[in-house]
Amino acid sequence: MGRPSDARKRLIEAATEVIFAQSYTGVSVDTLCATAGVTKSSFYHFFSSKQELVLATIESHALWFEQHVLIPSFLTNISPQERILRFFCLVLEMQQAQKMISGHMRGCPAGNLTLEMSTQDEVIRERIERLFQEWLQYFELALRAAQEQGSVPATLDIATTAQTLLAYFEGVMLLAKGRNDPTVIRTLYTGALALMHYQGPDL
Repeated sequence: MGRPSDARKRLIEAATEVIFAQSYTGVSVDTLCATAGVTKSSFYHFFSSKQELVLATIESHALWFEQHVLIPSFLTNISPQERILRFFCLVLEMQQAQKMISGHMRGCPAGNLTLEMSTQDEVIRERIERLFQEWLQYFELALRAAQEQGSVPATLDIATTAQTLLAYFEGVMLLAKGRNDPTVIRTLYTGALALMHYQGPDL
């Protein structure tokens, strides 16, 4: 069994591996403990419930996603439109790596949990909604920069377009997951330029 000092970390890693790849409702505490290699008493030492573990896992994933996808994608030294396309490209790389390991494309963990839990658990739904709001800020900043550079119309509704881009991203991820084919992300990612009414040179 895992050492008490790293049991919490192991449980979060297990939730990332099992719940994000499968489902919340279909995975038991026993399965999570077995995957993490910890005892059930260790589980309840750190978490009062599976819900609490999942909330901690969402926080962990949010930090990882920000550090490895959002920040590298939305660097200010590249053009605003390239930031948005780079976001899709980095997610594609991540999904391809996951498929090579497991044989399956997992899709977006936040989107997966939303589909499963939005009508089942208000606490989880609200946390994922806050996560999406955090992502939207990156899109909005890029769109404002594009507007200042004249690569999108001056009349573009920034907030609405950011939400449209996020919805498009989640839709592309769902379609790619349904086909178990990460390359769908590559074939559709330039659609983001149309949604933002990009009017610059070809990329």
